Amino acid sequence: MSWVVYLVIVLAGMPVAGCALVYGWRAWQWLEERHRTAAPAQSLAELGASLRRLRAELEDTETRAGLTAKHHRVEAVRAAYLDVLTTACRRLDVSPPASRALADIYRAEAALRQRGLPVYDKAPGDKARDDKAPSDKAPGEMRGTAR
Repeated sequence: MSWVVYLVIVLAGMPVAGCALVYGWRAWQWLEERHRTAAPAQSLAELGASLRRLRAELEDTETRAGLTAKHHRVEAVRAAYLDVLTTACRRLDVSPPASRALADIYRAEAALRQRGLPVYDKAPGDKARDDKAPSDKAPGEMRGTAR
């Protein structure tokens, strides 16, 4: 090869090498800072609220008809739910779901409920219990005939 080809290779390679060094340095700094500043741990109440919110959103997304890219939305919400579920399991010393299988998820949810962290807003089939739930009002106030 002639010296012109070598010159073109060197001149084209120098900016590529420079960009690689600059972006490599920036990536290294970003990773170090991310490792240094860990997110504060959520309280159990916040974890429970996140679990219930994501569980309700997952059920709503799964049952809603006519959604654009429904499969992708369901997978994204399910991944977020599993992430929070795994975090809650680790905080309460429960073995997290071994896979994305529903049986593993149900097992982890049941173990969390036994430890005192409710996963559902209300248990499935508790509609009758909600209708008969006591309120803060006196019996006369509930019927509108206060004594």
